[in-house]
Amino acid sequence: MMDNRRETDRFFGVGEPLIQREHDQGIDAAACLDLVKGLGCTAFRSWMHLTDLLTDPETINEAEAARHRRVLSRAKELDIEVTGMSHEWFLPEGCRQRTGHAMPPRDLTPGSLYMRALSMLERSWQTMAAAFPEVAIWEVGNEWNLDAFLHPDGFLQSGLKHPFTADEKMDIAVDMMFYAARGIRKGNPEARVASFSPALSTPGLGGDMPAFLPVMYGVAWTLDKVYRRIKSGAFPSTDPDDYFDMVAWHPYVFTNKDVPDADLFLDVDEPDGLWQSYNDAAYKVMKANGDGHKPVLLTECGFTDCGNPDWEARYAGYQKKLLAIARKLPYVRTLHSFRLLNENAMMARAGIEEAQIGGLTEVFFGIFSDPEEGCRPRARARAIQEMTGSTEDLEALGAAVSQRKA
Repeated sequence: MMDNRRETDRFFGVGEPLIQREHDQGIDAAACLDLVKGLGCTAFRSWMHLTDLLTDPETINEAEAARHRRVLSRAKELDIEVTGMSHEWFLPEGCRQRTGHAMPPRDLTPGSLYMRALSMLERSWQTMAAAFPEVAIWEVGNEWNLDAFLHPDGFLQSGLKHPFTADEKMDIAVDMMFYAARGIRKGNPEARVASFSPALSTPGLGGDMPAFLPVMYGVAWTLDKVYRRIKSGAFPSTDPDDYFDMVAWHPYVFTNKDVPDADLFLDVDEPDGLWQSYNDAAYKVMKANGDGHKPVLLTECGFTDCGNPDWEARYAGYQKKLLAIARKLPYVRTLHSFRLLNENAMMARAGIEEAQIGGLTEVFFGIFSDPEEGCRPRARARAIQEMTGSTEDLEALGAAVSQRKA
């Protein structure tokens, strides 16, 4: 097994939709990267949705692009590697909606709505990769094994009762990765392509993994579905290289307590050998399919404390233990902690989209407090800084960043 870290160590990373926060709260998104650097992190996952940065598959939204370029320029100054991720895309005329997490039913007939959507996806990624050569890695999708992030056209808007099955989602996901990768490589041959990032698997969220397995084996379960399809000959290519250069997944720590209707994010167990086993299982799937040499990006992994001080302190300890375990896994190149900032505005939005996580659970993933509360370093910030060895004054840094306005 090879060690997938580069000469410049990119193990410690953070993720946050900073441009969305700039729109919502008027903060200076580029300045927030000073918090990333202050933590001692050298990688950043940035939400860069195709439908925000483009007005159509061939046309850049210049006003929005300017915001992102300021962030990318600051990242370069700070030697922070950026992974750009989009989980939104365009849909052709004839669909119920024009953008979103949706796809028409899989239909390989030339000229079908489905094939037109794939063509739009390829052209969009080509435009995006060409427009932002500063982005080193493009992550082409987010949690497509969940109904919330890949569902039939019109599913959320019209209240359709039937999402895609777990197998239908993976059929579509494999096609989408192929066309996205082809577009990115046309737009910027130097950029690397990361797979979509699988997460847990439960029937309620759109998975079909057996109930007797812990939910986080859903990553390996999903990757096995992906590789089986690639190798089958029934998809655009039998070579995994044509779909991705790197593999991404989301190994959150969930509770294994048998409590009816419990939120899986709450009162979680300490990361230990079982957490490592989730990741090792996913890597074994890669290795069995000839991809053992490819780097792994853990593009989301974090803890929410719901504002409970006892949980905040406990999860800071868990964060250190998780990072220490992951640091010893030679296939893991980068772990992006989710997320940089608390988001109090999530409270107001909770319940708008039933398929999305909301409420207190979502608010308190932040490593720093909400900008409205001064970007104060929380317990996990101290834990990460202890692991990286950074000696920056996080209190002063947070206070300065919170005063910067776009």
